[in-house]
Amino acid sequence: MRTMGWSRLGGGLLWAIALSACGTLPATPVEHKSNPPAIDSSVVQSLQRQIRERDRRIAELESQLDALKVIDQDMEERRKPNRLPATLTPLGTDSPQ
Repeated sequence: MRTMGWSRLGGGLLWAIALSACGTLPATPVEHKSNPPAIDSSVVQSLQRQIRERDRRIAELESQLDALKVIDQDMEERRKPNRLPATLTPLGTDSPQ
């Protein structure tokens, strides 16, 4: 029985050595892209021109919006009914009581 125990222990030790050797693979280096792709200067200039045109258009629309607000306020003031004060009596109602 002693021999069987030693053989099992030896077999287990061999399996442990074999399995530990299987798990250690050398690490492979990973290549990192450190340089971004080159950007064409004509593309950059085109995008900058589009941004400038967009900003000009936004400024133009804001100006138009401000003008419309002024027109709207003017129309609101004109729509207000001209009411006579309560202390005045309307003309043509001079009837004796």
